[in-house]
Amino acid sequence: MLLRGTDMNCPHGIPVDLLDRLVIIRTQTYDVADMIKILALRANVEDLVIDDESLAYLGDIGLQASLRNAVQLLSPSTIMAKMNGRDNICKADIEEVKALYVDAKSSARLLQALFR
Repeated sequence: MLLRGTDMNCPHGIPVDLLDRLVIIRTQTYDVADMIKILALRANVEDLVIDDESLAYLGDIGLQASLRNAVQLLSPSTIMAKMNGRDNICKADIEEVKALYVDAKSSARLLQALFR
């Protein structure tokens, strides 16, 4: 690809000397155990009480959808638990909240099916 304003042919339209100075950071996807640890830390930071079964369920949601989606379900699940008269989050609270909010991947699948 030509670099704008020059006759230099550069990969991605970026000067080679700049490209050489960029840092490449390899990333890896999280497995369920890592997601559960992250979710437990997040729940601890937010002073939420959540049982192991619920954390495992959120870990599965994180694996299917995204870690962001699983983390975002924590706050509404807390509200749902308090509405049900409990201080701790249980799996039923998460299931109820998950039914209310659709993650990005599921939303994309629904839209693709709708327009086919």
